[in-house]
Amino acid sequence: MDLDEALELFIVECRELLEDMEAGLLAVETAQEKSEIINAVFRAAHTIKGSSGLFSLDHIVAFTHVVESVLDRVRSGKLALNGELVALLLACRDHIRGQVEGGASGEQSGTPELAQGGELLTQQLGVIFDTGAAATA
Repeated sequence: MDLDEALELFIVECRELLEDMEAGLLAVETAQEKSEIINAVFRAAHTIKGSSGLFSLDHIVAFTHVVESVLDRVRSGKLALNGELVALLLACRDHIRGQVEGGASGEQSGTPELAQGGELLTQQLGVIFDTGAAATA
């Protein structure tokens, strides 16, 4: 397998993981058992982050790391997963998809538009992460 084939496989896997993330985030609010769904969403982000690093897609690694950190706090019970956070995580999923599709088109470091969108989402995630705005009681 050459590098181009490996990158194609990476893109296909990321698309599948992003679909899984979306399905999980859409289902989690009404689910009786949330922990397995949250764990699956976390694993998807973790896998995308790790795989992106193999292809030196550092902008995907950096952004997905922030998403993963927030999801880890949700998993540990330090943040509650409410509608506002689900909507933000869905927007992050869309952003990661844009980054992955850019990588599929040969963009190794993303576009200025994606970078700007990512900065805004990172700031929003940072507020939740740092202040515990969605903290559990």
